[in-house]
Amino acid sequence: MQKKSLETVLYSTLGIVVMLGILILLNFIFGCTRARVDMTQEKAYTLSAGTRAILKKLDTPVTIRFYCTQSESATPETVYLKGYARKVDDLLAEYKQAAGGKLKIEKYDPQPDSDAEDSARLDGMEGTPLPGVERFYLGLAVKCADVAQSIPFLAPNRERLLEYDLTRAIARVQAPDKPTVGIMSPLPVFGMPSNPMMQQMGQQGSQPWALVNELKNDFTVKRVGLDVDKIEDDIKLLLVIAPKDISDKAQYAIDQFIMRGGKLVAFLDAQCLADNRQQQNQMMANMGGGGSSLDKLLKAWGVGFDTGKVVADLRFKMQLRGRNGEPQEAPAWLALTADGINKDDVATSQLDNIWLPLCGAFTGTPVAGLKETVLLKSSKDVQDRLPRRRAQGEEGRKG
Repeated sequence: MQKKSLETVLYSTLGIVVMLGILILLNFIFGCTRARVDMTQEKAYTLSAGTRAILKKLDTPVTIRFYCTQSESATPETVYLKGYARKVDDLLAEYKQAAGGKLKIEKYDPQPDSDAEDSARLDGMEGTPLPGVERFYLGLAVKCADVAQSIPFLAPNRERLLEYDLTRAIARVQAPDKPTVGIMSPLPVFGMPSNPMMQQMGQQGSQPWALVNELKNDFTVKRVGLDVDKIEDDIKLLLVIAPKDISDKAQYAIDQFIMRGGKLVAFLDAQCLADNRQQQNQMMANMGGGGSSLDKLLKAWGVGFDTGKVVADLRFKMQLRGRNGEPQEAPAWLALTADGINKDDVATSQLDNIWLPLCGAFTGTPVAGLKETVLLKSSKDVQDRLPRRRAQGEEGRKG
């Protein structure tokens, strides 16, 4: 009896030791292969293929300094920001794992009058005063050799854009030379210089569009004509904006540009309000200058875009000022709400409402090999209309 009791104790002790050893081993294995399960439908917290490609191509070590105030204050504001900081920390761990040893993460707690706070200020971090905290820091600084980029404050309302912001900062420090973007458009997107004759008539030149100024912060921007027979090899991305009267050879050049790996973003219109260059009176100018399309390219892709029709939507209709200042329903001027916006795509996830005056609709089914993602869509209370006075709705697509 005594012998059996001793064996039971020994076996129990040995079992506990074995189980403890297994747990330690599993903990070590999972610690070396840290991963986070992304349960969101749109995989919002899974690194994109583009980010992984950039991280794999890192040829020089990159350091990311993560600044987060670890105060003992437990106000709603600090608790909320610390919770978001943990998500940022998880994302940084995924970046480090994907970079394969080329990415170093440094974490700092910038308490008042500390070396960490001095470092935060030198890196351009913006401390935010909060209840119970003199300054709360939550930002990132990315550095490679002598090139640095900073995200002064990580705003939680930009959570879906965090990967984009961080990857862009890494790309900037890794390749200081700006990639080239081409813009093809008949509209004065680059601005219009003033001339003495027009000045005498009281008309001034125009500044470049905000889009162009924003692009110049990250890219070298080139003007591309509507009749070119080749897109220059240094252009990585081509923006085509309202390509009215584009030549056949230019469409062929765009096709060849895409075939050799170039990226295209095209903005097409059934009625372009910004195109009033040939209108002689203000009433006609307000109606726009007609539509624009890439008919030959769209046909080859299995997609249609009819510039002779617009979409009127009774659900998303706007109210405009009519005669005598009275409100007038305008089903062709859309005010899209969340029901018409794709909230799962990063391009539109931060948008709550969009005004779309006189826009067109895509039809058809893309050919095999092309993927369609609808960004903006009309409701079921929709109908086609001819572009006479005011009309339209839009179903936007990104391929």
